[in-house]
Amino acid sequence: MQRSIEGDSSRVDVENNDIQSIKEVENVIKIFEPSLVIGTGGGKVLDITKFCAYKLNKPFLALPTVLSNDGISSPVSVVQTEHGVSSIGTNPPIGIIVDIDIIRKSPKSTILAGIGDLISNFSAIEDWNLASKHVGEKIDKFAEILSRNSVEGFMQYLIRNGSSLLDEHTLISLAEGLIQSGIAMSLAGSSRPCSGSEHLISHALDKLLNHAKPHGLQVGLATLFTHTLRKRDISDLTALYRRIDFPDTPEDLGIQMSTFMDAIRNAPATRKDRFTILNLVSDKEIKEAIKIAYGR
Repeated sequence: MQRSIEGDSSRVDVENNDIQSIKEVENVIKIFEPSLVIGTGGGKVLDITKFCAYKLNKPFLALPTVLSNDGISSPVSVVQTEHGVSSIGTNPPIGIIVDIDIIRKSPKSTILAGIGDLISNFSAIEDWNLASKHVGEKIDKFAEILSRNSVEGFMQYLIRNGSSLLDEHTLISLAEGLIQSGIAMSLAGSSRPCSGSEHLISHALDKLLNHAKPHGLQVGLATLFTHTLRKRDISDLTALYRRIDFPDTPEDLGIQMSTFMDAIRNAPATRKDRFTILNLVSDKEIKEAIKIAYGR
């Protein structure tokens, strides 16, 4: 982050979404007292900037340089606190500017991560409906519809056109889908429309792995498993993953199957207030679903 005024300049390098980085960014905002806070970069930069703008009651404008998750438009910031990684409610950005030429130059893994995060909406919506049925959780139908449409629209475009991931219209469709997902969370007042059992598995993996894999890749991979738990046919989804080189087994992502199994078992404890399919299945059902989903 570069800051300058009247010829004086200094630099704050933000590499992590931890408390120290948050304090440094807050200090910059306090010194210059801007009327608008602009965040440009990847997820960690946007999360920190959005969080600091919220704390200091400043409007926030997002300029993502990658499309790796739906956090670009969500009312949530993922930050590292003394208690671990936390998802903290904030204000959504007042606007989002996506430069497709910049996105096209980003690593392919970030585009795949964005696709995985968007596809995981399918799983999250199913869990939301389960929670409504079993524990009476309220569903915002408009948020549910928006979340579902965001991923269905992108999937239909990708399947129908068979386009390259770097195709302009593919990236525009992905950006629109991720932004709609964030809006769905704003409408619901929580991450429920876009975060279910697949996200809990990812949270557990974050704790088990020395170096967590990209969030979108983890939740996209876990969606194959959670869909299988629900007795859904995943053949079309698996075929799409293979066409775009998305990892469709834990080993493809560099995760041992034993670690992935531990993550599934630990997942409900990562957020005890979130009811999902994992609250309803036995260890036997988990093992059977693993075999079907990943051929193991």
